[in-house]
Amino acid sequence: MPFRFTLQEVLDYRTRIEEMRQRELAETQRQVDRLEDLIAQATALRLDCRGELSARLQEGSFLYQEIYLNYIKALDSLIKRSMTHLEELHKERERRRLLLEYATRQSQALDELKKAELRQFRVEEQRAERKQFDEIAIRNFLMASREKNAGSPEESLP
Repeated sequence: MPFRFTLQEVLDYRTRIEEMRQRELAETQRQVDRLEDLIAQATALRLDCRGELSARLQEGSFLYQEIYLNYIKALDSLIKRSMTHLEELHKERERRRLLLEYATRQSQALDELKKAELRQFRVEEQRAERKQFDEIAIRNFLMASREKNAGSPEESLP
């Protein structure tokens, strides 16, 4: 009879939960990475605009000063909102990491239980096998002793 873990359905469920938590954490990490890239791009663009505005002002060109300042202000606002959203994503990532950690512990606990149950199953299987071998050995011994007794001259005398 093959080994069958009594709580296999529960272990399968917890494994699926753990995999789902891993996917959720990975997705949140991708969002964090994407937003960090966007913030870096917006910051670089802001610096470029600042540099270009400074160069134009040094040349004495005040024609686009208002447009540049409004654009820089919009970038500042975008960066600030993005940083706030990034902090929220960091908190969400930590929350999901903790959920994954919990799900992993739950799966590991059942996995350890499965290993213990498998060890017990093997012990019982070996015990049954040993009993079967002992019974065969006893039967063979009894048959051999009967044959020996049947062939001995003491039994053939009247």
